[in-house]
Amino acid sequence: MNFRNILKVFLIYLLFLSKIIWADKQRIKICMKQPDMPDNIPREEWERYRKELNNYFIEKTKNHEILNNYEIDIYFYPYLPVESNGQPVALNYMNDLASKLSKKEYDFVVMDERILFNEMALMESPLILSEIKYRQPSLELLHDLSKYINKKDLEFHDPKILSYGIYENKIIGIPFEYDFDVLYYHGKDEKYSKSYNDTQLLLQNMENYTWNDLIKQMESNAQPLRVAFGDDNDLLNFVIEYTSNHYNLSPEYDSNYMDLFTNKSSTNYYTEFRDLVRTFSEKNNARNAALTSLDDAYNYFKKNNSSFFKAKASHHYIFRSEYSNYEIPLSLPPKYQTATTHKYLVANKFSKINPELLAEIALILTDKDAQLFRAKNFGSIPTFDFSKMDTDQDLQNYCQDNPILCQVMEKMKKLYIRDIFKSDTMVPFFEILYLIPIRFKNYFITNDLDYIKFSLTNVYKFITDHLGIYGILSILVSTITILFFTFYIYMTIKLKNHPYMKVISPIFCNFIVLGCILNLIKVLKFIPPYSLLKIKLFLIIDTLGTNLIYIPMFAVAYRIYRIYKTKTLIVYTLNNKRLFIIVFSVIFLAVLYRIIIVFTCRFYYESIGSVRYARIPVGYYSNFKTLNGIYQGYLSFIFIALIFMIVATGSHSKKFGDICYTFVIFSTNISDYIVGRLITRLDGGDNYPLFFFITIIFSCLLHFICVYTLVGSRILLLMRGSRNYRNSSTTNDSSDATQYIALRPGIRIMSIIKRFSIFNIEK
Repeated sequence: MNFRNILKVFLIYLLFLSKIIWADKQRIKICMKQPDMPDNIPREEWERYRKELNNYFIEKTKNHEILNNYEIDIYFYPYLPVESNGQPVALNYMNDLASKLSKKEYDFVVMDERILFNEMALMESPLILSEIKYRQPSLELLHDLSKYINKKDLEFHDPKILSYGIYENKIIGIPFEYDFDVLYYHGKDEKYSKSYNDTQLLLQNMENYTWNDLIKQMESNAQPLRVAFGDDNDLLNFVIEYTSNHYNLSPEYDSNYMDLFTNKSSTNYYTEFRDLVRTFSEKNNARNAALTSLDDAYNYFKKNNSSFFKAKASHHYIFRSEYSNYEIPLSLPPKYQTATTHKYLVANKFSKINPELLAEIALILTDKDAQLFRAKNFGSIPTFDFSKMDTDQDLQNYCQDNPILCQVMEKMKKLYIRDIFKSDTMVPFFEILYLIPIRFKNYFITNDLDYIKFSLTNVYKFITDHLGIYGILSILVSTITILFFTFYIYMTIKLKNHPYMKVISPIFCNFIVLGCILNLIKVLKFIPPYSLLKIKLFLIIDTLGTNLIYIPMFAVAYRIYRIYKTKTLIVYTLNNKRLFIIVFSVIFLAVLYRIIIVFTCRFYYESIGSVRYARIPVGYYSNFKTLNGIYQGYLSFIFIALIFMIVATGSHSKKFGDICYTFVIFSTNISDYIVGRLITRLDGGDNYPLFFFITIIFSCLLHFICVYTLVGSRILLLMRGSRNYRNSSTTNDSSDATQYIALRPGIRIMSIIKRFSIFNIEK
């Protein structure tokens, strides 16, 4: 090798080595909301948070073979609780997160439990898919880290907080921070001496006071108060804290606890609540409270225009420069009831970083040391299980450094907002966060009582839940119709050998009647109770009902067609036995297809309607469009074949009466679709139960016409025409069998019946 080549290799080596030494570290991009008091927390403090957390991570990973090449880069999302038009920004925030996660702009996001899994519910919302473009964004966008994390490493977290980050044993969110509502008050200062003394009297009774009692006493003391409702989460917290002062919002205590928002006595609740809000609104105008941000409330507090500053416990670091950790003047809200907030670190499923590394990074940023570091430097509250304080030195050290916070955490009565808005019939929390706060704000401003009641009713009730007397009448009419159909089945079996019955294949007619019965039963899927098992059961019932009508109807039409061709009841090319095998096979395959779906797909309810409109539950399953499209294609093929058979039969018939019943059957089969659309789309308000009842009558009437035209009229004719109809039979197979297809009035029909009645008697 010559000198030039050696020099070339040496230079390449130096270049490679320099890239390793001076290469920029790879960035781990973390998104979190900006501080909720941006005007009072200077930008320098944000930068300090970014820098200190990055330095902490670098120090922790300096000896790590891979992670020592990474650094933390925090992006503060501009989450402004109040826009100029007063609209919430929660939806925009969720939309942005979904978009930027899919574009790989973030590796991690710090989000609270009101965003994480807020789409999960038995009754899913179509709003989520239409607004966020994902049906389950928490599962579709975020990594399941359970493969890479040992749950024992998470045991130091509070079990309740930890549970909010886990869904069906999938570890999606790792607890990052904890928070709760408190009231700050003015400390010992000459400027605020009267305020301080008056406040001390209030604090002595705070555990027994309700918010009404507190405000009343403050008015007596001429103490002002301003509360921030600009952030929807703060408003939602206050709604629950105020309500919990008067009611036990626990399903264990009262399964119907949500009725307090909608029953007759709720009028007093809403009126008193609005009056309370107006008292601490500037100029008694509730609109001002609805647009007040935490920054505004804090400015009122600093100017002594508010005796309390209602904020988060983590905001105590604002007071650190003025007070020590032993003197921070804060109290729990009335009754010591406070809404909690939990923040989680979640990993982006689309991140370019290896999932195993993501899990390792997440553990480094959420372990005990990291939480204690953030608590010491930035005032965040750790997610520790404080019930283990006696045996955990880290918890003891934390409480020695933060005695006031530990004291209030020991006394407080936690309110878990997500648990309160959670039941089998309730909308996903997505809709609660998106729609309910703004509705309370509108109520405070407009005093429209019906508006807020209607919204809260739709949160947990379906319009089909309480049909009253019309619901009972609907079931009664359906039951009577089904009993008639059962009688027709019985009589069809009894008269199966009579030419007038034999010509239309009694066994297939009974299948059709059974299908009509199942169609009437299907209406029960819209009324309670609701469960995933119910969706699966009615999917099979729906399949059976539809196929028991279409397939046997095709067989009947084919048999009549062959009779017109051969003029005899005996069709050797395809007899009843062969037809039965074919019909049974086709129905079996259709049901088998749906059974496979039952065992392989994820089932869920989706509410037609939302908080804004009356809701009705409809069952769906994953890949619904594709799988249901295949099934509908199969039904369309049967439909087309059936039409062809009816047209072919009509071409051989001289009278419309010979085949008119097939058209009736064909038209009534679409009643199932019509009824489904009417039940789910009618917006009758208070008159909906009546509309539901009329729809059921319509369905029963159409199916009755179908069954009566098919077999009922024949049974009635035979019962009237002969006393010996039980044993009517025929061996005259060579006669013109087409005369038995249509029911013709007058002497001819009676003479035919009489002839066969005499024949049976003589026999």
